[in-house]
Amino acid sequence: MDALNEAGKRIQELIEQIDALPDSPARALFQQCLESVLKFYGYGLERILQIVSTAGPEGKKIYGDLIHDGAVRGLLLIHDLYPVDIETRLREALDKVRPYLESHGGNVELIDLTNDVARLRLQGACKSCASSTVTLELAIRHAIEDACPDLMGFEVEGVATDSAAADAASQGKRPDWITIDNAQQLDNEAGMSVRVGGQHLIVCRVNGNFYAYRNNCPTCNAPLNPGILEGALLRCGRGHSYDVRQAGRCPENPRVHLDPFPLLLQDGLVKVAVARRTSNPEPQTPNPELRTANDER
Repeated sequence: MDALNEAGKRIQELIEQIDALPDSPARALFQQCLESVLKFYGYGLERILQIVSTAGPEGKKIYGDLIHDGAVRGLLLIHDLYPVDIETRLREALDKVRPYLESHGGNVELIDLTNDVARLRLQGACKSCASSTVTLELAIRHAIEDACPDLMGFEVEGVATDSAAADAASQGKRPDWITIDNAQQLDNEAGMSVRVGGQHLIVCRVNGNFYAYRNNCPTCNAPLNPGILEGALLRCGRGHSYDVRQAGRCPENPRVHLDPFPLLLQDGLVKVAVARRTSNPEPQTPNPELRTANDER
């Protein structure tokens, strides 16, 4: 998918360069050529789907595999051949991300879809926490862009904007979604510290849900590990506690909270969103210094 996205980006760049040429007839000729090429491959894709879908049970299985493949789906959408309408795909994308939102005390509602532009509303306890709502909004954005690349646009109501996290998100930098190795193997009420894309994170699993936070205690400004995870409460080495299920809020002082990172479970893999980097991400290794309450006993 990364290679396909890069190829699509390169095509768009070339089209923009051609559009900027001063020779109007050359631009028109290129446009005609591009439309003819798209029709040519569109006819071929349509015929492939027809043959496969009428080839019995095995053909129907292959048909299902094709339309659910990310790369093939993108090509079908370009040629207006995808069999699932945009509203259905949008609602499926929201359903896919909803467990993560609910694990942070939030939810999302589709208010309106007009002219392929969606209006959503973020709900729940997290909307008073700016960094948490930005985190949830990024997770929603990723799920929608993955399922509905043909959506013309969308906006999310209820996203706080009075924090540094919101300011950073508003700069329009698309994050990288990086798989956290070994995270899916975490036991319940267990956690580990990892370094991803230059960021030090704590990844926890509580009641089957995964959470990711910056590895920093906002009270003592020190790493959270060595620390203890007891139920849903993550305590740093100096005893400051934070509820990982409630956007990392401190029970003693709700105005203090951990810095959350967008996290999604896709195809059995745990992925977090971090700012783009030009270098490769550092190796991810579990840190045994994050202990559970049972380890303490």
